[in-house]
Amino acid sequence: MNLSLSERDLQVIWHPYTQHQTVEPPIPIIRGEGTLLFDEEGNSYIDAVSSWWVNLHGHAHPYIAEKLYRQALKLEQVIFTRFTHEPAVNLAERLLKILPGNLSRIFYSDNGSTAVEVALKMAIQFWRNKGRPEKNKILAFEHAYHGDTFGAMSVSGRGLFTEAFHDLLFETISKRNR
Repeated sequence: MNLSLSERDLQVIWHPYTQHQTVEPPIPIIRGEGTLLFDEEGNSYIDAVSSWWVNLHGHAHPYIAEKLYRQALKLEQVIFTRFTHEPAVNLAERLLKILPGNLSRIFYSDNGSTAVEVALKMAIQFWRNKGRPEKNKILAFEHAYHGDTFGAMSVSGRGLFTEAFHDLLFETISKRNR
């Protein structure tokens, strides 16, 4: 018996923010085009959350796909600790020209949760470098969502998905998001 993509998925994948004992099978997406996603049956869905807010230009964008293909033929990825590459430097130079203020450096992150973690670490490190380690309180909007890493959960609203980690999250000063 051949299992469907959804049935196979349920056997081997844990999905984020999902109660797996009560969840319905996931929708088996096989391709995307612009703002639409298509399942195995040919049904279309509007990707209203841009695949979790990271796909701003739509699916299968020809220009982006071509650029990714060309770059992958040269170099897919390299650790950024003691290495660099031209696309990263070019993008940083272009971003610094259009960003407000007198910013002089770009820090790359591969996802939103990690970007929040890095921002928190940079803020705390800034005050430590200034000789003010006591300046370590973080202000957070009430009911916000910033990701599922520990720092990002700490500055997010507390609820069902953070409950199991409550004792491990750091304290924040919450303000109403008006």
